[in-house]
Amino acid sequence: MADSFHVEILGPDKIIYSAQASSLVVPAEYGYLGVLANHAPLIARLVEGRIVVRGNDGQTQVFEIRQGGFIEVLKNRATLIVAAETRV
Repeated sequence: MADSFHVEILGPDKIIYSAQASSLVVPAEYGYLGVLANHAPLIARLVEGRIVVRGNDGQTQVFEIRQGGFIEVLKNRATLIVAAETRV
């Protein structure tokens, strides 16, 4: 089994997504950012674009964020806070 990490996407009033993942791609302020297990700690501002999460089961979830937000990666956990989203 490949290394994994926990991804949680939080909206204004609910948890949008919460699961183990093998990879994550987010639209950061200076371009798309990829996250894998054991990523170095970081905080970045998100902009409008697509979030792509590949789960441990190989399934891909895509979310469209329309107003940006923030991502924190720390200790094999990626937490995203977004203003608004739409599942694609």
